[in-house]
Amino acid sequence: MKRGVIFLSVVVALYGCSNQKAPVSETESIPVTQVTGIGKIIPEGGITGLASPVSGIVASIPVNEGSKVKKGDGIVLLDNTDQLLAAREADNKISIQQKAVESQQWLVEQKKTDIAEKLRKLSDAQELFESNATSGENVRNLQNDVDMANLEMKKLESDLASQQSQLKEAFIQREIKRNNLEQTILRSPIDGVVLDILPKTGEAVSQYQTYASIAPETGLIVNAEFDELFASKLASGQSCKVYLPGDSIAVAEGNVIRVSDDLKKKSLFSENGEEMEDRRVREAEISLDTVSGELLINTKVECIVQVK
Repeated sequence: MKRGVIFLSVVVALYGCSNQKAPVSETESIPVTQVTGIGKIIPEGGITGLASPVSGIVASIPVNEGSKVKKGDGIVLLDNTDQLLAAREADNKISIQQKAVESQQWLVEQKKTDIAEKLRKLSDAQELFESNATSGENVRNLQNDVDMANLEMKKLESDLASQQSQLKEAFIQREIKRNNLEQTILRSPIDGVVLDILPKTGEAVSQYQTYASIAPETGLIVNAEFDELFASKLASGQSCKVYLPGDSIAVAEGNVIRVSDDLKKKSLFSENGEEMEDRRVREAEISLDTVSGELLINTKVECIVQVK
C-alpha cells in the first residue's frame, strides 16, 4: 500500500513538470557598425610593370632600386652595337642618295637649257623658211632635235623621280634604324620611383619580358578586401581607420573612395594559389587623408570601416 502511494506521487510530480513551459530566450540581432578588412598600401594608380620592347643583353643599369626617375629616363641600357652600326649605315646611304639626286637634278637643268636653245634655233629657222632663207629639211631636222631632246628630258625626269623616291625610302629606313637604336634604352614611361630591377648586367632580356616595376609619383591608398558576409554594407564615402597589424592606435585615417561591383577570390597576401577557399571578398580602395606614421608600399594593414 505504501509503495503504491509513493508511485502515484512520483507520477503526479512528473506530470506537473511536463506541463510547465520552459522560458524561451529571445536573441536580438546586434547591428553592425564596423567592418574590418585586410589590405596593403599601394600608390594611387597601382604599380606599373615595365616590359622590354626588344630582346637584348643588358649593358648597364644607370639607376638603382629606390631611385626617383623622370619620364624618359633610362632604367636599363641594352647592348646597341648592331643597332648603332645599322643607324650609321643608314646615314651613309642618305648621303650617297642625296648626291645622286643632286646629280640627276643637274642633268635635268642642263637638258632644259639644251631644249631652250634648240627651240630658239627652230624658231629662227621657221622665220627664215617663211622668207625662203632656209630649206624645209633644215626646219625638219631642227624639229627632230627638239623632239628627241624632249624624250630625253622625260627619261631624265623619270630617273630623277626614281632617285627622289629612293631618297625618301632611305629616310624611312634611317628612322627605323634610329628607332631600333632608341629601343635599346629601356626608359621610364612616367615620373616615379623604381621598385624592382629584375635583370643584371650581362643577362639577356627577352622581348615583352618585364624588366622593372615602378611606382608613380602619386599619393598612397589602401587596396583592401572585405569578407562577403559584410560586402553589402560597404559604400563610397564611409570613414575608415587604418592600423598596422597588432597595433591599437590608428596609423592613418581616410575614406572609402571606390568599391568593386563584384565579389572576387581572395588575392592579397595569399600564401598558396591552390588553397581551397569558399569565401569571396569585395575589394575597396581607401584614401589616406591623415597619416601619423611611415607607410611603405606593400605594407600589410588592417582597415576598420564605419558603416553606420
